[in-house]
Amino acid sequence: MKNLASDSPWVIFRLIEQQFAVSANQVKEMIKMPKVVSIPKTPNYFRGIMNLRGRVIPVIDLRKKMGMTSFLDETQDLIDLLIQREQDHKNWIIELESSVKDRREFKLATNPHECAFGKWYDNFSTKNKILEYCLKKFDTPHKKIHSIAIEVKTHEKKNDFDGAFHIINKTKTNELAHMIKLFEEARNLLTEDQKEIALILEKKKKFIALSVDAIETIEKLSLADIEEVPPIMATGKNPYISGLGKRNTGKGLVQLLTIEPIFNDAPEGHH
Repeated sequence: MKNLASDSPWVIFRLIEQQFAVSANQVKEMIKMPKVVSIPKTPNYFRGIMNLRGRVIPVIDLRKKMGMTSFLDETQDLIDLLIQREQDHKNWIIELESSVKDRREFKLATNPHECAFGKWYDNFSTKNKILEYCLKKFDTPHKKIHSIAIEVKTHEKKNDFDGAFHIINKTKTNELAHMIKLFEEARNLLTEDQKEIALILEKKKKFIALSVDAIETIEKLSLADIEEVPPIMATGKNPYISGLGKRNTGKGLVQLLTIEPIFNDAPEGHH
């Protein structure tokens, strides 16, 4: 790797579960992503422009530039999923109540691990500790809601319909209402707290901002730990990666970003 001093500092950041790095010498600053104004008729990776202390800076969606799903799209998909899973449980209670009224079998999931939310919940993980704590609070009310189905049907078989409806109404007021509040809390966290980081880069007095998921650290990489891009990666499809670095902390490989093509791809008139 040419033009690199030994033990050069790199800003290491994350996109989804992959690590990338850019030379710290090219980084002007790192800030929580501010409001971005979209610009019509620009490439899909061009998020828009931001105002940084009176300076207008173009914002590049680095995930899209690297062929990944946008952070914004991923977050919206998760919000939409939570909206649907909330509605599922409202519908679940309605169907249980209707099955008692109509004296028919209840066919929806009685096992909390088998409904769509339960399957997602059991497998979902996040590095956001606040969101993780919020999601943990779903466990008790969610299990309680599903557990009432058998109890309600037992009352129905005994012709104790008042007892069955009492359980359903109590669950609506308590556990279901609690879950609805938790779904709203989780969506608000995703909207407000899951902010990207704007990595402000400077080249020849021109500035761009890259949207990245999170900053991992600033770390020195020695020349001995930097390798050329393997042939399987050097297909010409991704001119933004100039090499691979081995983190000296044993925390895996880092893809080294070269900023020239990104500056070159920024829409004209927004440097």
